[in-house]
Amino acid sequence: MSKKQKVFIDNIHIETQTVFNENGNINIYPCAFEENPHLVAHGDRASQKGRMVTHDDGTSHFRAYATDSGHRYNTLFRTAHGEVKETQESVIFQLRFPKRLGKSLIVAMLHDEQEEQQAFVKTRRSETKWTH
Repeated sequence: MSKKQKVFIDNIHIETQTVFNENGNINIYPCAFEENPHLVAHGDRASQKGRMVTHDDGTSHFRAYATDSGHRYNTLFRTAHGEVKETQESVIFQLRFPKRLGKSLIVAMLHDEQEEQQAFVKTRRSETKWTH
């Protein structure tokens, strides 16, 4: 069961001015006539993780992620520069190489680490459920 931390002191309705920036940033400011000087439950600011959805007419919804709900990914296997991980729906093969290594070294390492990841997959049973 996921839980959500109390971020605001209560359910509060205030009038705001909202600025939608071309780069995707959204700034929300209380209107000057609003008199609620304290909204945040703990301290003077809250930093939230979540998902913001904005419709074409400007209607927007922010949904905070549940806290302590576990990890999004389950790591199954690691290589020197990557990993094989899973979500509920997908198996993810990820590799990251520093640019400073140069193209020829990255190409060689890419091939080697993909082979390592393939060898890992081959060790799984045909009807694997992709869990440890």
